[in-house]
Amino acid sequence: MEKTSQVPIEILEKQLRSRFPDARILLDRPKKRSGVWYLDVTHDGHPLIIQWQEGSGFGISSSPEHAYGDGADEVYRDDEAIYGRAISLLLSRTYTAPPEPVRLRELRQECGMSQAELAVILNKQQGEISKIERRQDVRVSTLRDYVQSMGGTLQIVASMPGGVVRRLEIEDAKESGARKHAATAKR
Repeated sequence: MEKTSQVPIEILEKQLRSRFPDARILLDRPKKRSGVWYLDVTHDGHPLIIQWQEGSGFGISSSPEHAYGDGADEVYRDDEAIYGRAISLLLSRTYTAPPEPVRLRELRQECGMSQAELAVILNKQQGEISKIERRQDVRVSTLRDYVQSMGGTLQIVASMPGGVVRRLEIEDAKESGARKHAATAKR
């Protein structure tokens, strides 16, 4: 029988169990190995949630109000950094804070891109990028293209009463049209 190698979050789980033997530690494995893994840690009543996915690094959150599905407050790429941060949060009993909201211009600048560079990628004029960044009402498809052009992924989250948090899937008009056409063709 062939033994599969451990993924980084499984190694982190073992390290935390060794360091905090009295902590409640639960590893939630995804159905597919490539999915998102969750590690819930509670030490002396202090909660910590760590998530990991191949190629995305580690996300970590520690908050008394943090709800499942909120996403990580902090992101770390390497195993040593996440281990050190987890220990620091558990020993100090401190909390993480969600990232501050940013405007599109600030996001672009954080990515080290100019409006002109973004315009080339999106096949638009630089002035159009400026208008997008100043708008108060932007189409979801425009936001998705803007974020994807910088290598990111747009996620829209709905926070509902009772602490229910759901990530929304916004259907692409092209996909919707293709499905309608396929459904009509089957009739």
